[in-house]
Amino acid sequence: MVKRLVFVIVISFGFITAGFSQFAVSYKNAKYNYGINLPKNMEIKQYPSDDSPDTVVVSNRDGSELIIAAGKDPTYKGVNASQLITGTFMPSLKFQYKHVELLENDYTDLGGEPAMYMKLSYKTDEEEGFLSQLIIIRNEKLIILRVKANKENYDKFFSELTGYIFTFQFTESSAKEFYRNDMYSFVINFPGGWPFDRNSFPVQANSPKGSSLYIEAIKSNEYADMSAYELDPDMLLEAMNAKMSNISLISKKKMNLDGNPVLYVKYRWVQSATGKGDVFNIMHFYLIKRGVLYVLQGMVRESQKDEENTIMQSVETFQFIK
Repeated sequence: MVKRLVFVIVISFGFITAGFSQFAVSYKNAKYNYGINLPKNMEIKQYPSDDSPDTVVVSNRDGSELIIAAGKDPTYKGVNASQLITGTFMPSLKFQYKHVELLENDYTDLGGEPAMYMKLSYKTDEEEGFLSQLIIIRNEKLIILRVKANKENYDKFFSELTGYIFTFQFTESSAKEFYRNDMYSFVINFPGGWPFDRNSFPVQANSPKGSSLYIEAIKSNEYADMSAYELDPDMLLEAMNAKMSNISLISKKKMNLDGNPVLYVKYRWVQSATGKGDVFNIMHFYLIKRGVLYVLQGMVRESQKDEENTIMQSVETFQFIK
């Protein structure tokens, strides 16, 4: 329901954007590489400073606010917003707004990125109101766009701000699928239309449907004389279980990639914490070369199984350039 509502809002605001562009100012955040149009008639402040802003607050005269908060957290390594749960964000919201109740939750997309949507009611000593937020994760960067207003002003303020919110875009280059990493001397073609940051490593490409392809490299002396065929799938499963519960091994096989031995392991993860029993298939391709363990991870919601082939085709383009 929420996805449909958001889609209708985007369409209805799309044809008036040009007419109202004279009322917008283009804001660019170089620290977190994103851009968004903001209302000219509202006050814009950056914290902790204009030179290094983590938070942008857009304030209306009646006290309503659009807050854009950004931060980098390795906890979100290999994760995109389609894999988030609301419970992660409730403690901080309750601390900030005291009495908070979740009213709506769904998943959508923003600027071509998977996004989690939340709408809540809040009650502080000063006022009662509503807040809604869209949450995006890209390359360990967490971005929250939050609309907050009291009960009397929320509907009007939300409708005014929606057209601006959906101008949000990451400004990192994502037009081409080709990715080259000179530090680890490899190249890969990511799936077409899956945005990624070519200046970042580990690197992650995200599907608009919520799937992802993530690549990391781990250098260790223990891999110096090893082949990926020597890795123990049971130990790998044990390591996965330490990070997430309700995960099981579906299949495993030995294969080759660019002439190198690769251990392929497929897992099934039931994300029961969402309350919906969301199921993901996780595909791991383990490759060892020159003492470095390369892990290519594909993550696909079970309802989007068709994207497994897309990930496999992308992985098959992986090759070393030295």
